Amino acid sequence: MASWFRHSQRLRELLRRATSLTATAHRSDAAITNSRRFSSSTGPSSSSPTTQQTTTKNFNSSLAYLSLALTAGTGSFLLWQFKKEEDRLVARVRESQGAGKPAIGGPFQLIDQNGNKFTNKDLQGKFSLLYFGFTYCPDICPDELEKIAQVVDTVEKQTKSWVQPVFITIDPERDTVQQVKEYVKEFHPRLIGLTGTLDQTKFTARQYRVYYSKTNDEGDDYLVDHSIITYLINPDGEFVTFYGKNTEADVMASNIEEHLKNWRLKEEEKEGKKA
Repeated sequence: MASWFRHSQRLRELLRRATSLTATAHRSDAAITNSRRFSSSTGPSSSSPTTQQTTTKNFNSSLAYLSLALTAGTGSFLLWQFKKEEDRLVARVRESQGAGKPAIGGPFQLIDQNGNKFTNKDLQGKFSLLYFGFTYCPDICPDELEKIAQVVDTVEKQTKSWVQPVFITIDPERDTVQQVKEYVKEFHPRLIGLTGTLDQTKFTARQYRVYYSKTNDEGDDYLVDHSIITYLINPDGEFVTFYGKNTEADVMASNIEEHLKNWRLKEEEKEGKKA
């Protein structure tokens, strides 16, 4: 089901882009046609194109290519800017890890897929994996959530311990409670989906140093560039580490298993001291 959902999202995005390109092409054709009609009505009648018609056609063609080049250039710049912000985020996380306790995470209040209040305290008691994304994401979010689902199942099988997967939207304007509910059930039966007001989700994203930005903002038809990072949270609700897009599922699962093992050892040591 998740694969079908992902492919349908990709198809939707391809259709949107195709429609946009078709509309642009039609506008360019219309401009050229109108220019020809204007030239024909004001210039000498001839079966071959006049110098003015040729010049107008060349001008409109050049304008269309210039527009395409500017669009491609803008897209490349935004992609470069997004990658730069993501690299900066990763660097900040690594620096904070080296300096001691990372300043990542903290109190937040959102709404789960059943309409109930959900806070950071609900993460306590077990390890959790947090992922920030949006339900209209055509490919990256589904891929990452499928990877998280695989990791959760692998860790559970190997350690007999639950890791709670959590999806947090960065697009609350479209990701309603019902939308999130339908979305999360495509990936894992225990996946919790969280949404909220614009201020609530923005605050939560800021707590975890998540970068995101709307692109192609045309009413309700837009995408959101965002950090592709999964956060591991310990049973005290504190940030432990993070995993990027390039982290393979088996590597991720193995690392989490190690953190679970170290946590159990520390808890046993605490109990031993109490005794």
